[in-house]
Amino acid sequence: MTADPGRGESIAAEPGLRIYSVTPESVTSDQRLDGDYRTRLGVTAAASEAAGWTGILVPHNLHEVDPWIVAGHLGAVTSNLVPLLALQPACTPPHTAAACAAAYAMLYGRPLYFNLVTGARDDEMRRIGDELTHDQRYERLRHYGRVLRALLNGESVDETGEHYTYQGFRLEPRPEVLAQCKVFVAGSSPAGLAVAREIADVVVTHPAPYAQWRQEFLDPLRESGYTGEIGIRIGVLSRPDPADAWREAHERFPESWLGRQEALLKTQSSNQWSRVLARQAVAEEAEASGGRDPYWLGAFRSGRASAPFLVGDYAEVAERLAEYASAGVGHLLLSGGAEEDYPHIRRALPRIGERGDGLA
Repeated sequence: MTADPGRGESIAAEPGLRIYSVTPESVTSDQRLDGDYRTRLGVTAAASEAAGWTGILVPHNLHEVDPWIVAGHLGAVTSNLVPLLALQPACTPPHTAAACAAAYAMLYGRPLYFNLVTGARDDEMRRIGDELTHDQRYERLRHYGRVLRALLNGESVDETGEHYTYQGFRLEPRPEVLAQCKVFVAGSSPAGLAVAREIADVVVTHPAPYAQWRQEFLDPLRESGYTGEIGIRIGVLSRPDPADAWREAHERFPESWLGRQEALLKTQSSNQWSRVLARQAVAEEAEASGGRDPYWLGAFRSGRASAPFLVGDYAEVAERLAEYASAGVGHLLLSGGAEEDYPHIRRALPRIGERGDGLA
């Protein structure tokens, strides 16, 4: 049964997609704390839960408020929403993360999902004394993920390693709901994918257009032996009339000279996700013609979003999402959206099953 948009019943299960919103940024463009952040966080959480989303991504970087405090607040103001909490090994050791998850479970009766990240910016990591290389950070992430999962499963950890050493350590107390925790890992570079294959319940990527994404990302991942779940991080901006969707997209993400220069600089980024998306964004602008493809990187070129968007009417958006869903994508992490978009996304979701028939 399809619920009325705006009610709390989830319709996300119909196409088999779990949907995650993202918390608003706590700082302004000039790096000042937003005094109204608590109100905006509450609005986003309430809208996400009313829409029937599974969870909400809580990012972690060194210029945002602490994600653990944010997750605790979300637990207090929602009933079912699961925080997808970003974890950086350089900032939170695995036994502390497991203990915090146990406390959250005891207080709210819910698991946490973990988005394991290495830290995207070298300058930020150097400021906290982390001098590891890109591949060394992923090797540490591998060790981190193994320890975290063992503790969440109630195992005793007894090992000596390059990054973590434990002697018969076990998580106590350990609520049984911790067995429902999931580990997400973003995979793009060879080192990242190798770690994701070993420790992730869900491998996440910013997807290229479907055919390219399947050929360059999904098929090699499956051929390497990965049998777990797949997630994509993408924005969705849909309206009944596609002209309204595109008008909103251009108003919300106006392209500028500065944004295009930032995109050009990112084509040389050490971060593989940013580098690939930037090169695609530049190519998309150069090849633009009269037609409008729902897959759009204009938001990335504007400098106001870090992921691609799907733009169009409900049927167009559903058709593109159906391609990814038919290939096994079960988790959709929304990027750069607004609460006003959620009812429209809900109206597009039931069409995914219809569009997905016959897709390989």
